[in-house]
Amino acid sequence: MSNDESVVSVEVLRQVLNQALDNLQQQVGETVELDKDYFWSIPPEAAYDIYTQPDPEQLTVGQLSESWNNLTQLLSRGEPIPPYALVWIADVLKALGHQTR
Repeated sequence: MSNDESVVSVEVLRQVLNQALDNLQQQVGETVELDKDYFWSIPPEAAYDIYTQPDPEQLTVGQLSESWNNLTQLLSRGEPIPPYALVWIADVLKALGHQTR
């Protein structure tokens, strides 16, 4: 997987994300109340293996409020945010995208 479509520019991603968040803010204001809290989650090794159907026991339940709390706690500590926080950000962004389409 080394073609141009699979190479992500962090700066382009930042620009797209900023514009999407700006548009969301214009549409709904400063805050968004998520209408769902729990979601299905599967481990990354299963999520990206499209040739093998995940076993039901690989399904776990995630919680948007937990992901959001993890992010706000990281921010309140004033420490550098680790790249793994992108997983929690993605949980919240995906829900926002589904809810506000």
